[in-house]
Amino acid sequence: MWKMVQCAVQGRSHIKTDIPCQDKTYTLVKNGVNVIALADGAGSAKFSHYGAERITRFICDDFSENFDSYFAAEDGASVKKELVSKIVAELDDLSKELNCSLKELASTLLFVAVKENQFILSHIGDGVIGYLKDNDLKIASQPENGEFTNTTVFTTSKDVLATMKLIKGNIGDIQGFVLMSDGTEVSLYNKREKKLADVLKKIMSLCLVILPQKMEEQLLSSFESVIKQATTDDCSIVLMANDKDSFPGYKNLSNVEKNKLLDFRVFVSKKCLRRYDEILKGLECERTLKDISRIIHLKPRFTKKHLDKLLQLNLIEKKGTRYHTIIIMN
Repeated sequence: MWKMVQCAVQGRSHIKTDIPCQDKTYTLVKNGVNVIALADGAGSAKFSHYGAERITRFICDDFSENFDSYFAAEDGASVKKELVSKIVAELDDLSKELNCSLKELASTLLFVAVKENQFILSHIGDGVIGYLKDNDLKIASQPENGEFTNTTVFTTSKDVLATMKLIKGNIGDIQGFVLMSDGTEVSLYNKREKKLADVLKKIMSLCLVILPQKMEEQLLSSFESVIKQATTDDCSIVLMANDKDSFPGYKNLSNVEKNKLLDFRVFVSKKCLRRYDEILKGLECERTLKDISRIIHLKPRFTKKHLDKLLQLNLIEKKGTRYHTIIIMN
């Protein structure tokens, strides 16, 4: 089972010029296939946000229907040719709907599709595809630039077929995949060292234990307050994490597993763990510091230390004066 989260935010330059966010993301689980996709619309293309949105949805749906045949094909060149043909046809239909040229729908395209123990990934243009294996972040595909400096390849480019990357393989010990646009690269990818930021490990691990809606809310908040401040471009990301051990919920963890999740360097007493149990259970409904202090029979100043630890671990959230559990409990 795979857990997926996504986020796209409008860049500061686009806010100033009233241009819509041209980064689009999409995820789909269908027919036993998990697919994530990201497209970054060309800044010079008037309707690229429409093209990016259409193509992410199309590619997810196409791979949910045709994963087996794509994976079984021995000639990768023919698969790429078929995919490009389908992509262009889809964008051609959209151009007729919008009464615009094909070029005005240009975008990059990154996607990963997984079925059982097999994966297929593909990359057109800039952006980065990474993966986590044996707790080590690796690069699956780097940005593909165009003929000139500061240019890239798009779904509508004449050389799209020649530069498109298509990779298939077995999942094995892969723990997760990540797609990011070039705006996000500024903060989460070191081009010189070709290295992904370690924070991506934390995000993937949190995907497995935090409620999906809350995870995306936290991701969006981080992108608005941190990631987009480092660039003027739109920023987007999609991640999928392999929940092969299927997180059973906090209440069903052993004391050893709770110690690990709560990041204690030494095993703490059962009494200490019970206190965190009571806090997390009590915060399944929104409560204030005083409310929780009464529930666990501890003075507010000591209770706050426990709450601060849980906030730091992203297992609870705070809105105003009220706290709330966001970890999966059952």
